[in-house]
Amino acid sequence: MNTLLSADIKKISIANPAHAPYGKRAKESLQYYKLYNKIQGKLVLGENISQTAQFITTGAADIGVVALSLALSPAIKNEGGKYYLIPEQSHTPLEQAYTLLKHAEGNSTAAKFYNFISSPAAIDVLKYYGFSQKK
Repeated sequence: MNTLLSADIKKISIANPAHAPYGKRAKESLQYYKLYNKIQGKLVLGENISQTAQFITTGAADIGVVALSLALSPAIKNEGGKYYLIPEQSHTPLEQAYTLLKHAEGNSTAAKFYNFISSPAAIDVLKYYGFSQKK
């Protein structure tokens, strides 16, 4: 984490903590390591985690705090990107879920997707990109 203090790093991309869940967790981690106030002037805020990653891949930021799924994505891997997994104890958990809404009742495509997302094949893909499953 102290790499963020390097003089060589001019811009650090995180999602906007005011409204983006990944940004809120990034800020929590930076505060946990007592870095937030030290690097606040270097921060480039993305509207969401995808834009945050885009800032890194386009060179608009030197480094960034992004979702593990994006750090493992071909777009970043193909650029030779490296990542450090920020310890979970430095931020509150970020839980994500899926549901089939009432207005999708009778929509066979939505039902198929709902069933697929909990299949072993889908779970393997989600695990590959850093997501864990809670029951």
